[in-house]
Amino acid sequence: MSTLYYGGAIHTLRTPEECFEAMGVENGRVVWLGHTAAGRWEKRVDLAGMHVYPALTDSHLHLLYTLVLAANSFMICQVGPGGVEPGDLAGAERRMRLYCSQNPRQKIVVANGYIPSAIAEKRLPTRRELDEWTGGKSCVVYSIDGHSSAMSTAMLRALGLAAEGHSGQFWGEEHEFMQGRVTGLIARSVTPAMLAKGIANFTNECARCGIVRVCALDGNGDVERDVTTRLLAFLAARMDVDVRLFPQYMDLERARPYFKKQAAPRMGGCGEWELDGAVGAHTAAFGAPYADNGALGHCYYSDEAVRAKVRQAAQQGVQLTCHAIGEDAIRQIVEAWAAVLPEGARRAGAPMMRVDHFEFPRREAVEQVKRLPLAITVQPGFSWLDKRYLKSYEQYLPPEKIAQQVPLRELYEAGVCLCGSSDSPVQSIDPFAQMLGMTEFYLPDQALTPYQALRTYTVNPAQMLGEETEWGTLEEGKRADFMVLEKDFLAAEGSEAGAFCAEYTVKDGRRLTPQRGTAAELAGLCLKRPKKL
Repeated sequence: MSTLYYGGAIHTLRTPEECFEAMGVENGRVVWLGHTAAGRWEKRVDLAGMHVYPALTDSHLHLLYTLVLAANSFMICQVGPGGVEPGDLAGAERRMRLYCSQNPRQKIVVANGYIPSAIAEKRLPTRRELDEWTGGKSCVVYSIDGHSSAMSTAMLRALGLAAEGHSGQFWGEEHEFMQGRVTGLIARSVTPAMLAKGIANFTNECARCGIVRVCALDGNGDVERDVTTRLLAFLAARMDVDVRLFPQYMDLERARPYFKKQAAPRMGGCGEWELDGAVGAHTAAFGAPYADNGALGHCYYSDEAVRAKVRQAAQQGVQLTCHAIGEDAIRQIVEAWAAVLPEGARRAGAPMMRVDHFEFPRREAVEQVKRLPLAITVQPGFSWLDKRYLKSYEQYLPPEKIAQQVPLRELYEAGVCLCGSSDSPVQSIDPFAQMLGMTEFYLPDQALTPYQALRTYTVNPAQMLGEETEWGTLEEGKRADFMVLEKDFLAAEGSEAGAFCAEYTVKDGRRLTPQRGTAAELAGLCLKRPKKL
């Protein structure tokens, strides 16, 4: 069917100014752009003055965690205009007790979004406290950045860990390299009904946010048989939203079975590919100690080990990404890429190697990245929250390290492929919250314009994945993937950038419709023909 969308503003994003009043779509592709509603079209859609932009891509999230945790967890801390609630352990206890009383049949209690920097006691709860709060249930509490946790005695025993003599609090490698076991345990408690609801909620949220594609960084190298990731790959290949899967294995041979399911071979992300931790957990790798307790984060692997894995991926044509937040981890991965990648522009149509987070680079790393064909995947919504509500940076880092945050504008203007993302479930999938973090960046002189921010969710991800001939801008011949907004995002000022949502979202020429999360929908999903991941 041929469809004409008219009476609005069609922003191609090829330039800030290029705009048309009408767009023709046929067989899932854009076939015409112009300024008139004339012509013979089977269907006409009046945009009524609204604004059309290319649909969005979230370049870094954890789909399994998002689906499972959404179906089986609650937010123990809430961030609002008045600050963070609760503000102490007593408040956290009240919330935990209330949740347990309302969900008496839940086998494993999962609490997300705990904010130690906003809690008066400045710490995670202990296992004995969780035992008391939950009545002895299996329970895990995740910090807001996902890089530290607290577990009850029953949870430790379910994981085969010794409880006696352990506080139940986890940081660093002890936390990072057992998350596959934790996720697997949680996933086994998720019923088909909960999974159906989780998939529906995710798909509906993507449609609300104008998202039609995500990069899913999933896979647990710390379990012998990663059944949950195989199930995820099966479901992801059939979801309405396009999923680009990055198996999070350090071992290339373990990732290889997924390559035939992918449009291009990809691997890496977090999990085994976390080169350091995070600021909130005091595990991001800085050369200087943390200001509040003198802790010194460190890299989880040697330079030699990282360089060998990077070289192997590059030689075999596998797109690779990894987690690096602190300056030492960033130096490690950038130097590894510098040793194997040629300086200069990337080859058009080729997927780009990535560094994810890149939050606190030294000047040397910034200059190196400008010369390399690397994509940098960022989540500035977190620093926006931190500056206004969480206050972890100012509590934990010396002023000179805070000022060392990723120079967004400098990198963008130097032509570096910056890609926006949510890191869901660490943050909400809402892309406009992340773009607000870009336009009102922690470092004002490094803030992006709305146009630049929007390209980190459209044009740049297409380049990063090597799919720029297919999508990223609205052009004749490209896929009809677009979102319709009531107002002009490019004219957004201040906090307005974070207040948008899509009136509707179109993928391959068809509007994404709401899902109810029923068993019938899940069954229908399983019967669909798979797409490339």
